[in-house]
Amino acid sequence: MSYFYGPVPSRRLGFSLGVNLTPKKFCTLDCIYCQLGRTTKKTIKRFFYVEIIEFKKELAKIINNNPKIDYISISGSGEPTLHKRLDKIIDAIKDVANNKYPVSVITNSSLLYKKEVRQELAGADLIIPSLDAATKKSFSRIDKPHKQITFERTIDGLINLRKEFKGKIWLEIMLLGGINDSLEEARKFKKLVNRIKPDKVQLNLPIRPAGISITLPDYERVKKIKKIIGKKCEIVSSFYKDAQKKFSKSVQEDIRKYLNIRPATMRDLEKSVGLEKGILARQIKRMLDLGLIARKIYNRKVYFICDKAA
Repeated sequence: MSYFYGPVPSRRLGFSLGVNLTPKKFCTLDCIYCQLGRTTKKTIKRFFYVEIIEFKKELAKIINNNPKIDYISISGSGEPTLHKRLDKIIDAIKDVANNKYPVSVITNSSLLYKKEVRQELAGADLIIPSLDAATKKSFSRIDKPHKQITFERTIDGLINLRKEFKGKIWLEIMLLGGINDSLEEARKFKKLVNRIKPDKVQLNLPIRPAGISITLPDYERVKKIKKIIGKKCEIVSSFYKDAQKKFSKSVQEDIRKYLNIRPATMRDLEKSVGLEKGILARQIKRMLDLGLIARKIYNRKVYFICDKAA
């Protein structure tokens, strides 16, 4: 497997070089809004999946091609904290990159109740944990957790992370229309935020295609929720910069790597792959004709998806 994808334009992190550590959809949860579809293996067992020498070689090759990178982000196609000894991964990244880029970890928060997981994350610069629910009922409905993952454990893990972690914590709340976007739930989120004490709270929306149809909250409702949660809270919006240089020899390989991790619009791909729209459109058409990728319409937008491993 390839351990890296991108850099991709991120709404929060500028250009983010993604790090994929686990097999696709090995996760502790089965979130209904997940852009990768249903969890194929729901587990809390942690393994060391990476060949560290190959990992470092691949990262060195990418960095040597001088792409635009703002963050190196441990995330990928499964829950990254299922990878054992994340401290070794973070150390390897900082060693190869010579501490040039900050390291972020994007996690669903479910294993933060384990002290060893929190200890392994200590070397990161930024952690973006998610909190999708302010009640047990919403947690069960949205996240469909492994039987050993509870709402209380997840909250305790986030509180202890803040007590121990010296870097920044940006807490993400994914808002789903008619499920967790009531003003009553917002007030409960506010109480949890006061206990967790993150540096930021980021309200996000499931704008990419999911396994089931998801209703987006009304924007005015989102603004009210932001106001209730308070000054630390922001609404995450689309984020793009000038396209970085293409650094892979194979455009199709870059496109498939990207789509194997997340659905993308033509604009997403244009910015990530670094090709002008006309040339990219011809590549996309060719890949569609060959059945390498597929087209999906979601919320009146055209997304491209890849169900096959890159």
